[in-house]
Amino acid sequence: MKHDMIVGWEQHIKNGNVWEVTVELAMQDEIGPGVPSSVLEYTVMVLVVAPNRDLAQYIVTTMYPEYESISIPDEPYTPD
Repeated sequence: MKHDMIVGWEQHIKNGNVWEVTVELAMQDEIGPGVPSSVLEYTVMVLVVAPNRDLAQYIVTTMYPEYESISIPDEPYTPD
């Protein structure tokens, strides 16, 4: 099969279709039997290809349904 078009990562960035989503998650730390466990929080940065901010948020909340908090800038991702 020959492709009619290939859209790469750089083209998605150039088109403004990449969103940087920061997600805070909680993880149960199991220390051992009889020892109380603790909850650890950690932050994940996810780059999502989506045509708009709302769809990017939906994708990430579907991927990480037990998130503690989520933040997305108003503008698409641009590399430094």
